[in-house]
Amino acid sequence: MGRTKRKYSSFLIDYKRSFKQPLLKVGSLMPVDFSDHDFYKEFKNLYSYLWDDICSKFNEYKRMDEGLVKKGFPKRYFFSEPNVFLEEISFQIISRIRANHAQEEYILLEEERCKNREKLLQKCREKIIKNQETQNKNLEYIQEVNPQYSNYFIDEYFSLKHRKPEDVTARYVILQEASKYKCMGTVKFLHKVNSSERNFNLRHFAFVTLQKFGIKEVRLRKNRKGKKKLGDNLAPVKIETPSDLLKHIYISQLEKKKEYDLFLSHSSLDKDLILKLKSTLNSLNLNIYVDWLNDQESLKRELTNVDTAGVIIERLKLCKALIFIYTVDSLKSLWTPWEIGYFHALNRKVCVFFSDSVDENKIPAFIKIYPKVTLENGNLAIINKDKKQNLIDWLKM
Repeated sequence: MGRTKRKYSSFLIDYKRSFKQPLLKVGSLMPVDFSDHDFYKEFKNLYSYLWDDICSKFNEYKRMDEGLVKKGFPKRYFFSEPNVFLEEISFQIISRIRANHAQEEYILLEEERCKNREKLLQKCREKIIKNQETQNKNLEYIQEVNPQYSNYFIDEYFSLKHRKPEDVTARYVILQEASKYKCMGTVKFLHKVNSSERNFNLRHFAFVTLQKFGIKEVRLRKNRKGKKKLGDNLAPVKIETPSDLLKHIYISQLEKKKEYDLFLSHSSLDKDLILKLKSTLNSLNLNIYVDWLNDQESLKRELTNVDTAGVIIERLKLCKALIFIYTVDSLKSLWTPWEIGYFHALNRKVCVFFSDSVDENKIPAFIKIYPKVTLENGNLAIINKDKKQNLIDWLKM
């Protein structure tokens, strides 16, 4: 048995043992003459987060085994299907509970069973809410959409890996871009980097991003043994200032491939509103540009200088349309009128989204020339000269 297989076997034994107490608690709630189906159903209700974990592990180990077979290696993990796994870990517990019932031992009264069941349900709810809050926090600045240019970036990553293995920085920049978008393509890409990349810095970045995406069953692959290759031990040079980013934009062919559906001109004080709109726009499969989402590593507020304006100009050029988020704070901003003016000069589409707190009697005249964006029941529409149109259709015109 190989080292990896021994390690997995040890993990599987410990993992199965971790279910002992939850299964016993479920068993204590079972009435006399309960069926196996009753037991499994109750476990899935009272410990839904553990059931989700079983399903997640099955999918991940299945993916890993399929990857091994695809490369010509035999399967290594053989994690049982979720329902089969639950049967395996429950068999002895169910037998013990039935034996106790036959001897009329440990049979709780209906009232006590209901009370204990409610306690477990409450703990389950609290656990789920806590997990969801953590996940929402991790995904707060991440867009859940698949950019049109992502396939080109991914292909370029592996091309660079073979053509220029010493250019770790270029590959790191691609990983950074992938880390801003959670979709099937980027998740698959990050898994591949985590499993095959020889450079630890890049592999670790992919691993951490997958965790941030909420991929539960992911482990950081250890360094390969043997002779080191060119680029294995190099650290990437990070782009951390507006000046660095602007230089990179001018020389990078990858940057020229980027394209955004919408530029959100806004005040950073309206963060909560922007994040809400981000989710709505992503649900329409629209890729947006917001400086503190897309270039958060370089465009920090405390680093703002003339090159910040240069970066914004380059990003505006990559956008099909601009939405001005009209609020009390955005109207005070020195940046938003400049962004609108520059985009207007490009002869591209501009529209305005008004927050609920806006006094329409105080709207500046120059704002009124642009179509209005409305959000009703999660749907975005454009109102232009009293004519209403779907936002997607308006963008395609």
